[in-house]
Amino acid sequence: MVKGVGLTDPSPSPPGSVLVRKYGGSSLAGIDRIQAVAKDIRRARDQGHQVVVVVSAMGKTTDDLAELARRTNPSPPRRELDMLLSVGERITMSLLSMALAAEGCPAISFTGSQCGIITDNSHNDARILEVKGDRVREALADGFTVVVAGFQGVSREREITTLGRGGSDTTAVALAAALQAVRCEILKDVDGVMSADPRLVPDAHRHENLSWDEMRQIASSGCGVVHIRAVEYAAVHQVPLTVRSSFHDGPGTTIGTTAVVDSPGQFFDAHDPAQPPAPCRREVRYRPLVMNVDRNLTRIRLTTDDDQLGRRWRDLLLGRIDPAGMVTEWLDSGEGFRWEVLARRSTLDGLREALEAVADPDNGTMIWQDDLACISLTGGRPDSWLEVQRHVSDLLRDFECPVWRMRADGSALRILVTGDLPPNLPKQLHAALLPA
Repeated sequence: MVKGVGLTDPSPSPPGSVLVRKYGGSSLAGIDRIQAVAKDIRRARDQGHQVVVVVSAMGKTTDDLAELARRTNPSPPRRELDMLLSVGERITMSLLSMALAAEGCPAISFTGSQCGIITDNSHNDARILEVKGDRVREALADGFTVVVAGFQGVSREREITTLGRGGSDTTAVALAAALQAVRCEILKDVDGVMSADPRLVPDAHRHENLSWDEMRQIASSGCGVVHIRAVEYAAVHQVPLTVRSSFHDGPGTTIGTTAVVDSPGQFFDAHDPAQPPAPCRREVRYRPLVMNVDRNLTRIRLTTDDDQLGRRWRDLLLGRIDPAGMVTEWLDSGEGFRWEVLARRSTLDGLREALEAVADPDNGTMIWQDDLACISLTGGRPDSWLEVQRHVSDLLRDFECPVWRMRADGSALRILVTGDLPPNLPKQLHAALLPA
């Protein structure tokens, strides 16, 4: 038995079917983990699957490369940044192919461009337009296991592009759709889609099944289990997804293939059909699916009635702010410009000075607030956010949360806390709003 690797196929498929697996960076953080993953892949192949593996960069490689870029140039050209960041996944794909060969499993690695992942020309945040996949099909037919560098593709102008943070998920789903795979498995360092981070909330529970729409709501809230574009692509192309751990055996969470009945995201209590339903107070019918906690955040609010200043701010932000660092944003544009964002402070270096440099104190205002934490409750949109506000406000007072504010954002409720987050607040809110 190999420690830390799923040993069996949690959902058997017909022999010869294509199985696409994506392994995250923490699952491939070192040579020992890469060798363990190779053994796992070999077992899937021995069960009769044609296996396509999509890999992320090892551990914190992408962060390290991005830091090198920032040290060289605080505002690196986006094209050159793509050339640099795409290296991380290439290192992983080569090493995993070598490990597979050592396991007696013939393997070949391809970059995104080599396997025909065609994107638009938006550097650092490209979208997939087409997946050709001819070389992948040929390699599978020749008996190879195929290892693909995630997170990257090539534009029609033959420029290397990257898909943004979490883009390897989208690579895997797009390949699964093009190859008509039996399913796409996203293997990570979690047991599946959890109701909260188990490190913060020991009582967090795993969702067994979620619809694509529910998973879309969860992904769009900033919960990083599956990238939002991967979920959207899976829904459009009807690709069954499974999210499970790469460190041990387990069923994980199935997405998109099973209807969810009486899930935590619906607005009624499950009951015995032989008994009349119990009365349910309207204000406690809100049952979100997932709670996510972010710390070290900054809130920026820009307002102006000067259209020219609004455009200057907008163009500067588009060139400087990384969408992967944003938790959420709000925009009101038309007669004036009002934009607000909640973002990770680590992604905002130099932005305040740049915004102030183009500001006009007579025609616009900027609010910059550091040291915030955000608790996001996602899914299960209620009948009325006002009722939720009344209920959750009472809970926050009971839990003695000091300074807070609340915003409804689509299907997500955001609770902003100033200063240190009370240590027990996530556990208390989870127990009140997301019971198993």
